[in-house]
Amino acid sequence: MAEDVQEDAAKVASHTLAFLRSLDRKMDLVLETQTRHTERLGRLERDVSEVRRDLTEIRSDIALLENKTLSAQTEIVSILHRLEQAAMLSSGHSEVAPPTPGGT
Repeated sequence: MAEDVQEDAAKVASHTLAFLRSLDRKMDLVLETQTRHTERLGRLERDVSEVRRDLTEIRSDIALLENKTLSAQTEIVSILHRLEQAAMLSSGHSEVAPPTPGGT
């Protein structure tokens, strides 16, 4: 009878160890999966921050180009106004209205 109890205890211990090893393998698999997902998430966060930085740079470039365009338009309008004044003076007309601020 003592042998049966000892044999049963050995079987229980063996099954318990097998169960614990199974849990350990599952835990390792979960940790590996979590590590891979964490790396992917880190790369995704880095890529999103790069896209945000790029969009900010694009907005800045657009603002600079808009300013350059407005400056060029203002210069063109002032040149046209001077040409009109010169044409009127050369044809004998001296009635020229001064340019309005804002370029129009």
